[in-house]
Order: sequence, then C-alpha cells, then structure tokens
Amino acid sequence: ADIMWSTRHWEKIDLRQKFNFHLYYPIQAVPDRKSLFDVLVDGILNEGTIVEVFGDDRFEIPYTPDQVQGYVQMVDTVRDPDDPNIILLVDTIKITSKDVLFWEIKSDWYFDKQRGEMKNRIIGISPIVRNPKTLDTYNLFWVWFPDARYALSTHVAFNEQNNTQRLTYDQVFHLRFFQSVITKEDNVYDRAIEEYKRNEPIEQLIEADRIKNNLRNFEHDLWEY
Repeated sequence: ADIMWSTRHWEKIDLRQKFNFHLYYPIQAVPDRKSLFDVLVDGILNEGTIVEVFGDDRFEIPYTPDQVQGYVQMVDTVRDPDDPNIILLVDTIKITSKDVLFWEIKSDWYFDKQRGEMKNRIIGISPIVRNPKTLDTYNLFWVWFPDARYALSTHVAFNEQNNTQRLTYDQVFHLRFFQSVITKEDNVYDRAIEEYKRNEPIEQLIEADRIKNNLRNFEHDLWEY
C-alpha cells in the first residue's frame, strides 16, 4: 500500500471568523451563488444529487430526504391545555443558512509514500446549527463527503478578496481554504478533547494545537527519514 501512516481528525470551522465567511454567506441565495448550507440542503431535498445523509458521524443512521426535510423545517404545535384536541397554533420553525454556527468536518490525514507528501481526505461534513426558537445547538445531519462532491463542485464560494478568482466549494475543501480548530483525534476511548480537558477552554485550544503540531512534526520527521 502507498499509505504508510494515517490519523483521523474532527474539526470545527467557526463561521463567526471573517476568514470563514465564504462558508456562511450569502444568507439569501442570489442568481449565481448560494451558501454552502443551501448547496447541501438543495442537493439532498431538491436535486437528489446527495443521498448519503446520516444522523451520526459514524454514518450508521441513514436519513431519508423526508427525515431531513423534517429537521430543516419543524412543525411546533401548541394545543389548548384544557382540551388537547384543540390546536391553538401551528408554528413552523425553519433552519436556514443564518442559523449555521459551525461546520464540523471529519477527515483522514495520511502520508502518501508514492508522492512523498501528507494528504488530507475529508470523509464527512455536518452543519452545527442553533434552533432559532429553543436556541439549542446541535449537528443537524452528517453528509458522507464523497457523495456531496458533485454538488460542491458545481457551486462557487464567495471570495471577498478576488471576485475573478472563483473557487468551487469542492476546491475550498480540497485546498483547506478555511480556519478550523481540532476537536477530536481518533483515540481508543473515542473521547473528544472537551471530554478530557473539561475545565478550561484555553486548555482545549492548547490540546488542539498540540495535535496539529504533532501532525506537522510527523511530516517533517518523515522527510528527514
């Protein structure tokens, strides 16, 4: 095999960071551009180009388009406390681009012996959203990344710096044109960083940096070798 070493990371892309705005905007789709969230949701619900959608990051709980529709557009029914048969109000809660706080990605880093370089292969992507009514924050769904590549490669991301150089969403991820924080590295206990560095957010960031530096040092050591 040409892969002599690999590790698996989970990362969070914070959409409040200016560098990551191209994975958040536009909130409203415009004729030549739509947000990453809209690209994925349209691919699942309207275009049928994305079918590998799941409720977990192990890709073991498949979602149908109808289930995804139910999570994107929830119906909240308020009943009469005196007579539960009487519906007082039907409220629709719709999750849209503006409700996405983070993107979470799951990827494999591996050393390609033949090419002599460290490479990254994204295997899953998930929008972490805030429910506008309950304010709960959660992963809305997980998409098996290879299945989304057609949709991602046919839509361009917003590039504030240079409007002539347009990257597709697929290129953005392939080039890792985003800033992220590692939240988990594959481990025997299957624990995220926040589970074993519970007390201080700064400790979690230091641990994320340590994992990132390990990767860099490992690549450097392979070159020395």
